[in-house]
Amino acid sequence: MFGFLIKKNFCDGWENLLNLVIVNVICLFLGCTFAFLIFGSVNFFSLATFAIILIMTTGFGIVGLAYGPVAADIANFKGVHLTDFFKNIPGALKDGALFGLLCGAIGIVSVVGMRFYVIQLQSILGILLAAVLFWIDIVFILSFQWFIPLHTLQNNDFKKCIKKCFLIFFDNTGFSIAMGLYTFVMILLSVFCVGFVPSYAGIILARTNALRLRLYKYDYLEQHPELESPRQRKNIPWEELIYEDRETLGPHKLKTIFFPWKN
Repeated sequence: MFGFLIKKNFCDGWENLLNLVIVNVICLFLGCTFAFLIFGSVNFFSLATFAIILIMTTGFGIVGLAYGPVAADIANFKGVHLTDFFKNIPGALKDGALFGLLCGAIGIVSVVGMRFYVIQLQSILGILLAAVLFWIDIVFILSFQWFIPLHTLQNNDFKKCIKKCFLIFFDNTGFSIAMGLYTFVMILLSVFCVGFVPSYAGIILARTNALRLRLYKYDYLEQHPELESPRQRKNIPWEELIYEDRETLGPHKLKTIFFPWKN
């Protein structure tokens, strides 16, 4: 299933390249502006810097949630328009801002906590506490990667999305870790491509595709209540569940992707 996911992400991204680039250019402008303000600060650990970080994460939260429905339409093989993202911004203000503020607050608390435990305590206890905080952050990162797809695909409110983020993570830990590593690879590729692709929009699209396919698991389990043991619930016939998506996507060979006129 993961191999098909990577293929679908690539094909969806390629076929909606202009859409991705426009959103990513907006993100680049926001990121560069706030980075200039943050690194121009005399003291990084100041209230002014923390306020800038919170404003930045709020902005990215709104942009991400506004792009969520666009990514969902792409994942569902629907056509999208360049104006769809901008039309979604008003509806994304509240929950996008809350999500951005939450992520920013967690990040600030983590950085301040790490600095205190490692630099100021300078003890084995401090290192252990910093390690615990680090792994808590990893759980948050891997869980929150599902927030925007959950909000878009299931139309849940903010609190329910946060709760489901952790439920998805703990029920699909291996898959969440794999998506975290895949996201890291996409970030490296984004740096190589100067942030134009796949970058923020591409990552949201990838996570939306991932959750959309993963939700087939729960539809299957709901149709088969006799599967009660953890071992039975892990034996999901993925090839059968993604058959229709595979047929809809088609072969999409690299030759036809880059040179469609030769098809």
